[in-house]
Amino acid sequence: MIDITDKEFDLIKDIMYKRTGVLLKPTKKPLVMTRLRSRLEELHLTRFLDYVPLIEKETGSEMEIFINALTTNETYFFRHTKQFNYFYETILPSIVSKGSSNGFNARIWSGASSSGEEPYSIAMTCREFFKGKSGWKVHLIASDINSEVIGEAKEGIYSERSIKEVPETLKSKYFKPYEGSRNKMWKEFNLDPALKSTVRFVQHNLLKPFAEKDFDVVFLRNVMIYFDSQSKQKVVDNVLASLKPGGYFLISLSESLNDVKTSLKTVSSGIYQK
Repeated sequence: MIDITDKEFDLIKDIMYKRTGVLLKPTKKPLVMTRLRSRLEELHLTRFLDYVPLIEKETGSEMEIFINALTTNETYFFRHTKQFNYFYETILPSIVSKGSSNGFNARIWSGASSSGEEPYSIAMTCREFFKGKSGWKVHLIASDINSEVIGEAKEGIYSERSIKEVPETLKSKYFKPYEGSRNKMWKEFNLDPALKSTVRFVQHNLLKPFAEKDFDVVFLRNVMIYFDSQSKQKVVDNVLASLKPGGYFLISLSESLNDVKTSLKTVSSGIYQK
């Protein structure tokens, strides 16, 4: 069994921080060892120290494998239901009330989309809200640094555990049992292909400016807890550069913006307006 020394962990921690802004605390040492050990075995390496040179280069396939291994997090549909209620009841009506400022287009960005549960929850909410409003088009972009979870999101197959918070009316409308289930512990469901087609997924590092601009709403939830204040400030600045004046910025209920400088005003729990 390959163990990781404190020195090796510090080297890997520094590389991860430099490339992604994610700060791996000492308590994450067992996680790093567990998630990377199989990769070292595949490469016939016996020490984590021998793996370091392979991930020191900013580009290359091994860097992507490394980041993918350490950025996979569990999520589920309609996480923080109260925020989705506010999104439906207040934010979307506010966008509509402003008329055609975007040519009757609503632009929304899910900035840490993981395996797709958040952007597809947004897509369902928008589909239900805009179904009686002609002329409106929703442009929903989802991004993540992890290419593997983007692939999972595009596939759109989810366990019953992932859809536990989906209202029954939406569950029956947008999910069908997946016959080729690969998981013996959980039943799996296939997301409606028409809904999947409404979300565009891209790979993006939040430490870098996003090419897309003029968003009405940005969801950036359950990711800033992994950043220190310096990286967090950079990420928030990048996000706000893509958010239009009057736009809404949503973070998770376990996060805050107390340690970053912004001109945002708080409008609800974890919800801000530019």
